[in-house]
Amino acid sequence: MTTLRILGIDPGTIVVGWACIELDERGPRNGHAGNGVREVRAPLAARAANLVRKTARSDTLRLLEAGALRLGRGLPIEARLARLCVELEAWIERFAPQELAIEEAFHGKSPQAALRIGEARGVVLATAHRAGLAVHQFAPATIKRRVTGSGRAEKDVVARMALTELGAGPLAGPADAGDAVAVAFCRAQERQSPLAALTASR
Repeated sequence: MTTLRILGIDPGTIVVGWACIELDERGPRNGHAGNGVREVRAPLAARAANLVRKTARSDTLRLLEAGALRLGRGLPIEARLARLCVELEAWIERFAPQELAIEEAFHGKSPQAALRIGEARGVVLATAHRAGLAVHQFAPATIKRRVTGSGRAEKDVVARMALTELGAGPLAGPADAGDAVAVAFCRAQERQSPLAALTASR
C-alpha cells in the first residue's frame, strides 16, 4: 500500500484556498513518489482561517484539512505574494505532500483579475518546483467534469460534491477552500482512473 498526499491550491492575491487530501494506493505507480509521509503537526499554517479536520467516508481517500488564507486587501501586492510564498512553504512542511494540484489560468475573468491570479499562480508554481513537488494543472471544465460529470456545473456544486465524496461536511468561510478541495480531488480521481488520465491528455 502506497500513501500519497495531494495539496490543492485555489490561488488568489486576496484569499487563497488550500486543501490536503490523502490517497491510499495499492502498489506504486511509475513516475510518482512513494511513502515517506510523516506525522502531521500544527505550526504556523494552523493559524490560517477556516480550518477543518474531517474523517472521510472512503477507506482510500481522506480530506486531512482545508482552509482559506486571507492575505489582506490593503497590503501591497508584493507583500501579499511574499506572504503566500511563506504560507505555502509552511503547508508543504506541515503536510509533506508529494503532489500539488492547481487550476489552470482562466481567461474568462477581467484582464486585471486574470493578471492578479497569474501572479499568485506564479508564486505557487515556483514554490512547488523548489520543494520538488510534481505539479498538475487542470482546466476549470475538467475539474467540474471529473467531480460532477458535467463541465458546466456551478462551482459551489462542484465543491459540495467533492466534499461529499470525501465524507466531509460543508466548510465555513470563503468558498476558496472548497475550490481547493475540488482541484485536489480532481487529481486523486485522475490517479485512480487510467481512463481519466487518457481523457485529460487529449
